Amino acid sequence: MSSVVKPAYTTELGSAYIGDSRKLLAMIPDDSINLVVTSPPFALQRKKEYGNHEQCEYVDWLTEFAELVYKKITEDGSFVIDIGGAYEKGLPVRSLYQFRALLRFCDDVGFHLAEEFYWHNPSKLPSPIEWVNKRKIRVKDWELYTLVP
Repeated sequence: MSSVVKPAYTTELGSAYIGDSRKLLAMIPDDSINLVVTSPPFALQRKKEYGNHEQCEYVDWLTEFAELVYKKITEDGSFVIDIGGAYEKGLPVRSLYQFRALLRFCDDVGFHLAEEFYWHNPSKLPSPIEWVNKRKIRVKDWELYTLVP
C-alpha cells in the first residue's frame, strides 16, 4: 500500500484503510488478497446521500468493482458480497438485479458461486412498508453471497 495512504488502524494481523475501495484496491498488487468482504451501496428505488446507482446502471457499476477484486484476490481467496434485494417500483415483486450481478460475476468475470447465506434478523425493520406492513403480502429478507475465482 502506498505510503501516502495511512491505515485507520493496524494489528499484528493486518491493517484497515478508509477510503474509496476502488482506489485503494488499485494500489494493491494483483493476486495478493485472500478475502474481500463488502457491502456496497444497494440499487434502491430512492437516491441516498452516499450515491447509490439506479437498478438499470447497478449491474455494470458493480461488475467493474468485481473485475478489480478478481485481479487482486489469490487463487484460493474469496469475495463475500452483501447485495441487498429490492422491489420493482410500484409492484409487490422483487427486482432481479442482484441475481443479474452474480451471473455477470460468474459468466463474464470468472468467479464461481461458492455458497449463499441468508440472514434472519427478527429485529430488522420490514420493508418496503407498502408490501410488508400495510398490505401484508410479502415478508422481509436478507441474503449474502460468497464467490471464488
